[in-house]
Amino acid sequence: MASEIKKILGRLFQFKVKQSGKNNIIDIPESTYLKKVKIKIYGSGNRILIKEKAYLHSVQIRLGHPDMPVNNCSIIIGEGTSFNSADIQLGESESYIHIGDNCMFSFNIEISCTDTHAIFDMDGNLINRGKSIEIGSNVWICKNSCILKNTKIPDNCIVAQNSVVTKSFEKENCILAGIPAKIVKENINWTRKRPEYIIRKEQNA
Repeated sequence: MASEIKKILGRLFQFKVKQSGKNNIIDIPESTYLKKVKIKIYGSGNRILIKEKAYLHSVQIRLGHPDMPVNNCSIIIGEGTSFNSADIQLGESESYIHIGDNCMFSFNIEISCTDTHAIFDMDGNLINRGKSIEIGSNVWICKNSCILKNTKIPDNCIVAQNSVVTKSFEKENCILAGIPAKIVKENINWTRKRPEYIIRKEQNA
């Protein structure tokens, strides 16, 4: 079966796709908005799913490389999730990046489920295989942040500006900050509304 672009119905502006291989699927529903988005797939059996009402601006999605194709990978971007600019990369077969609903990604975000080059221990064992990145729902990733391989960010968390996430976290409703990122505040939540809106709402209550 040849590769297919399936259900690309969204509002698309300056949208480009380059792919090679077989059985690759790109699924973009009608209610999405994509502008200046580039998708490159090298390999077979890969899937990109962008769910309803997602908003992507200035995003590059890369699976594999012409000299090193990948197979059976998946990228899922949840309903209502938005990006202002990002580079999303999978570089190893059978790896995935799954992003939940209503997430907000600021500018200049990097999400990379590969180190690109191999690292070994002194016994010759590979120690940096990229397998997965999991980002829960209602997660806010601030400007210039980097999400690296084999990491997890739970629901309702915030990744502070200029942070680098290098490990998995399990606790929801936290602020993660630093290089490498760690929990700096717990028991928080956030909204897309500006602080001024909340202040006025409280004053008028």
